[in-house]
Amino acid sequence: MARSYLKMVDDAGDQALSALKQAEDAVVGAVQQASDFVADILPDLPRNPLAESIPTPRETTSTGFNIAEKFLAASKEYTLELLKALEPVTGKVFWNAKKTSKKASASTKAA
Repeated sequence: MARSYLKMVDDAGDQALSALKQAEDAVVGAVQQASDFVADILPDLPRNPLAESIPTPRETTSTGFNIAEKFLAASKEYTLELLKALEPVTGKVFWNAKKTSKKASASTKAA
């Protein structure tokens, strides 16, 4: 039951991501068209000497997301390890109840 629920949640997440990707693709396409139009009518501007030392918005964004991915991975690892450390308690309190009743049932039949 738990596995089918997790599969359902995972599938729903995949569907939501697919829909989001389609919407994002439409926005990117519209922005690309507008950007191409504006770039065609803008005059060429003089080169900014400071431009070489300043990262582009794309480079800055990529670096920011790389850092965020590292923090998210570290947070995931920490959370999973913390939950693993709690399993002796959570296993008895939540998920082990059915297993315990089966064991108790088997030991009652053996007696």
